[in-house]
Amino acid sequence: MDKIAVTCLGSGAALGRQRLWSSLLLDDRILLGLPPTVVQQLYRLGKTPATVEHIFISHLHADHHFGLPFFLLLFCYLHERKEPLYIIGPAGIGQASQQLFDLAWPGLRGAGILPKVPVEYVEVEASGSLSTGSLAFEAVKLKHFDMDAFGYRFAHKGRQIAFTGDTGQCPQLDSLLDGADVVITEFTHVLDVDDPGHLNAVAVTQLTDRLRAQGATILATHLSGEPAPIDGLLICQDGETYFV
Repeated sequence: MDKIAVTCLGSGAALGRQRLWSSLLLDDRILLGLPPTVVQQLYRLGKTPATVEHIFISHLHADHHFGLPFFLLLFCYLHERKEPLYIIGPAGIGQASQQLFDLAWPGLRGAGILPKVPVEYVEVEASGSLSTGSLAFEAVKLKHFDMDAFGYRFAHKGRQIAFTGDTGQCPQLDSLLDGADVVITEFTHVLDVDDPGHLNAVAVTQLTDRLRAQGATILATHLSGEPAPIDGLLICQDGETYFV
């Protein structure tokens, strides 16, 4: 079975000090999270935005979504493509993204300078099955304060990939992760911090033990500090590529 290349463009949470904001790139085609640090990291690691086909946005917090105007600006001037760029996120992501682009680059739209790639927004309103082009996926609404926040699951190279985005503990998280072959989980609090919108070290340890027993590979991202090692858990490091 072919390996999946998981490139860590960033592994930090919003208040993390030593890591870039969390974003992972799968086989240069599928982007999980789009913070403002993504563009520089792509080029630094010898990647190009031109190969990205799908972008999954879990929710509309800035460290997960505000890289979009920088990403699209590249397609205004440096890249163009006939194949669509699918941007998947909670309901309202299309309007929010266009407003963000116009706020970041006032006057471009009026001058007719727009991304030279068909951009298709896929708005997720509730848990369920959806598809974009050649990629079918499951969206699962998770617990992240009062926001619409989703985890995603899809098949890639014959394996089930599950990505939590930001979430606290909730029954829906188990349904997202159970049976997945590769799990990419948030790990915001490296200590036993009580936060209903994020996972802490105790929750991630329990999650890892359970998923390891099912044969899953587990990667952690969105860290606010440096955690103690957890058996069976791969802690993502900025700039590294993992073959899973």
